[in-house]
Order: sequence, then structure tokens, then C-alpha cells
Amino acid sequence: MKVDSAMANPYTVLGVQPEDSDEAIRQNYLKAVRQYPPDRHPDDFRRVHEAYERIKDEESRLAFLLFDPTQGETLDDLIAEEACKTSTPRMGLSTLLKLLDQRR
Repeated sequence: MKVDSAMANPYTVLGVQPEDSDEAIRQNYLKAVRQYPPDRHPDDFRRVHEAYERIKDEESRLAFLLFDPTQGETLDDLIAEEACKTSTPRMGLSTLLKLLDQRR
């Protein structure tokens, strides 16, 4: 599993599919960490870790699908957008907001 780019698709980096379970994603992450230990492969380890952080659980995967942080969008931008109701609504944003409210 060679890690090509810092902005690579996290599913590709970890060798998983979007429909895989949290546990399957975690297992592939641990496998990749063993393959790219931080002391020998710091750049590859960082990319693997960042990919895992982006899709490690259902909430993270939903956020990844709803916005693109490489374009400067943040989760706070989406929440503000929903609060203002001034822009085009995004598919699934209400689901994300419900998840966030449940965690608070």
C-alpha cells in the first residue's frame, strides 16, 4: 500500500471501501501503521494517520462526504450556512447536525 499524495482519497490510502465497517477501517489503519512506522516513514505515516482521522467513524465519514477541507470549507462553515439558510441546502447536512447535537 504505497501512499502517493497528502490529499489522496482516504479510502484509497487505507485500502477500504466506503461501506466497510468502523472495525474494518481500523484494522486496515493498524496494518498500514505497522507498514509505515513513524520513525522510518514519517511522511507516509502522517498521510495514513490523516486518512484514518478523516474516515474513522460514521460521523467523520459523513463530514468527509459533505465538505471538502482542501477547498477551505470547515464544519463550522456548514453549520453557519445551515443556521443562515441563505445558501443552497446540502444533501445530508441535517443528518450531520443531528449527529453533532446528540454528541453534545
